[in-house]
Amino acid sequence: MQFADLFSRLPIGLVVVDLHGNVHYVNDKSIQLFAGLASQKSNKKPIQEIMTSTIIKSIKTEKPNVCITTTDDGHSVYLLEIPFEADHLTKLGLIIMLDAEQVEYLISHSKTYLDLSQDLDTIMNLVGDLVTITDGNGIVLRVNAACEKVMGVKESDFVGRPATILEEQGIIDHSSTVNVLRSGVRGIMTQTTRSGRRLLVSSFPLYNDLGDLVKVVNISRDITEREELLDQIEELRNTIRHYQMEIDRLNWANADTPIMKSQIMQDIMDLIFRIADVDSTVLILGETGVGKEVIARTIHNLSSRKDKPFIAINCGSIPESLIESELFGYERGAFTGGNREGKLGLIAAANNGTLFLDEIGELPLHMQAKLLRVLQEKQLRPIGAVKEIKINVRFIAATNINLEEMVKQGLFREDLFYRLNVISIVVPSLKERPEDIPYLMEYFLSLYNQKYGRKVQFHPDVMPYFLTYPWPGNIRELQNIVERLVVTCSEPLIRPERLPDKLRHYDGPEEGAANKSLKELVEEFERNIIHNAMQRYKTMKEVSEHLKVDVSTISRKARKYGIRHGSSNL
Repeated sequence: MQFADLFSRLPIGLVVVDLHGNVHYVNDKSIQLFAGLASQKSNKKPIQEIMTSTIIKSIKTEKPNVCITTTDDGHSVYLLEIPFEADHLTKLGLIIMLDAEQVEYLISHSKTYLDLSQDLDTIMNLVGDLVTITDGNGIVLRVNAACEKVMGVKESDFVGRPATILEEQGIIDHSSTVNVLRSGVRGIMTQTTRSGRRLLVSSFPLYNDLGDLVKVVNISRDITEREELLDQIEELRNTIRHYQMEIDRLNWANADTPIMKSQIMQDIMDLIFRIADVDSTVLILGETGVGKEVIARTIHNLSSRKDKPFIAINCGSIPESLIESELFGYERGAFTGGNREGKLGLIAAANNGTLFLDEIGELPLHMQAKLLRVLQEKQLRPIGAVKEIKINVRFIAATNINLEEMVKQGLFREDLFYRLNVISIVVPSLKERPEDIPYLMEYFLSLYNQKYGRKVQFHPDVMPYFLTYPWPGNIRELQNIVERLVVTCSEPLIRPERLPDKLRHYDGPEEGAANKSLKELVEEFERNIIHNAMQRYKTMKEVSEHLKVDVSTISRKARKYGIRHGSSNL
């Protein structure tokens, strides 16, 4: 048998072309793939008109190449293009055509592939969790050694079969692979095996360069006995959180440390700790005097920006004609009457730190648009400047106005509202957290005793007046009253008769409250706390969780004080 006849019968395509693309030889297989090659005998068509190939480039550069082309019937074929010399004057190129199966067979037997496969098996088995890999159709390609231990299924019974077989045979209750194939996105779910074990499954879809889903990787962790572990982790987290809070408190400025004895304030502080070290914009909402700036300073002091500037500006206290120059600054000679050297704006002054925009609802509409651009672009242009300045500022805004209502009325930009309201903190009024009042009293008493060199104390009879007064001015009002009492009281004890008339004549305290014992005052305080909690929460369980006591304890004390759930009567 002649070699030409032998080559013609090979199961791979062979084509020989010259430097000009003229076809000199084809075998039968190549003609089956590309019918146009049959015309090579009459030498009518160059290779470029028959198929996509880079063989001419390979001949010119004398370097082999691999490319992929499409046959007449739409199948992909790998072309191995090799330049060679028939003699010292004739340069030719050989195209070897291999279908996908032939290429995959060669790759799967290569040393590199075998080494990678062995490494992947080793890594998968070192993970400890159950790992499964399927193709884009859900056929299992690979599982690790944990399969039989976790699922009770041998690897040989699993590989090459649809992942749905586990669900169909009741080995698991739900297939994570099916969920990913349907949704096309990463997912987390729990599975229960036939033996009753609980698995937490993380599923990851893998896509090729064309955007086709080609593989699904599932990592399953046995969480059957996780409750005890989770409790231990939670206990450890609480311990770490406690010590971290204590360490952080040592770094706070004493005057800015918020009182947070009530559960609702402790929840706010927990949120502050979580968001302090990110750069998300914060919107603080609450009545006048609740301590919104203190919250803003606390966020700054707990963040990585604590050693950088904290700039606070009250948007309602600056005349509208000056607010742009205050915020953005201006260049030298920008306008008549300005500083001849120009002025640094407050936003730029807060660079790498925090800018607190109090009373943001008072910002004029035209300035809202400029502020929005700063928030979006992270750069600003001072008045009279040609170039913009890049800034790195954490923005915190605050208001006691309903911004959503202002948006409806066209008084506040909707896009700015949503840009500011990334993280919102609603600070409750003082009457919503009476538990904090005794601690605030003692805090400000100690503060002003030290400031003014005094040693006055509160008489126990004073407490009911502070607890029942509604505090429309919130913490600021309480602070001012304590300061006035410390300064004006000439006796070592501050008695009820020294209190302002609005506290003494408020209808809250019962007649004769000054004659109550400490036990009676404590019970009244406890009654108010339980009543407020039962007004705020719908179920006794929520009340008990809020106050951190058993449901039975809440129920017993509610009966003792005659408090009914949802009742507004004390």
